[in-house]
Amino acid sequence: MEGSRHPSDAGSEFHELRSRADGPDPDISVDPPAVARLRELDAPADAASTEHPLPQWSRPVWAGGALVLAGGIVTTTLLLSPPRPDATLHPTGAAVDNPMLLVGGIEASTLRGYGSYLGLEIYSGVNAFESPCLVAVTRASGTLSEYRCAPAPADLVMDVSSSGDGFEGFEGRAGDGIIRFMLRGDTVDAYVYLIPEAD
Repeated sequence: MEGSRHPSDAGSEFHELRSRADGPDPDISVDPPAVARLRELDAPADAASTEHPLPQWSRPVWAGGALVLAGGIVTTTLLLSPPRPDATLHPTGAAVDNPMLLVGGIEASTLRGYGSYLGLEIYSGVNAFESPCLVAVTRASGTLSEYRCAPAPADLVMDVSSSGDGFEGFEGRAGDGIIRFMLRGDTVDAYVYLIPEAD
């Protein structure tokens, strides 16, 4: 029948039109009948295969978009993630019997020790209002350095300064600043913020 095409003719025509659309010198856009024919041939190919190749110009665009998206995810994660603690203190399990630690209404039966960090002995407890508390004692002198209590579920944060109240500097660290202790469940995270001494 006149006007009908052999399947192999349609395939070669499709490839010829596709090369005119995606080749190094695309010229199909100025030939409306060729564009219409390519769409006609392209429809069955799309239906027959879900792995139809992307036009060459779209691959770099897709790759660039993927890189931008990945970079955005990494940046957002870093910005939203809290800083890593300099140390995480765990309960020592040793019995604590020190009346000096019963500040802020802390109940003696709730005291837990977390060991020493940069010259400070760290303890936690719960006061009469069922609020968690943190206590820091200067190891060298055995004196109370700082304590804080905060009602749950607020974050419990205790900042200990490197100077004042007879406490000068942190053991093994030079410079002025603070150590921030944060109670997190069964552990205490320590963050050191020091300004180095001038030479």
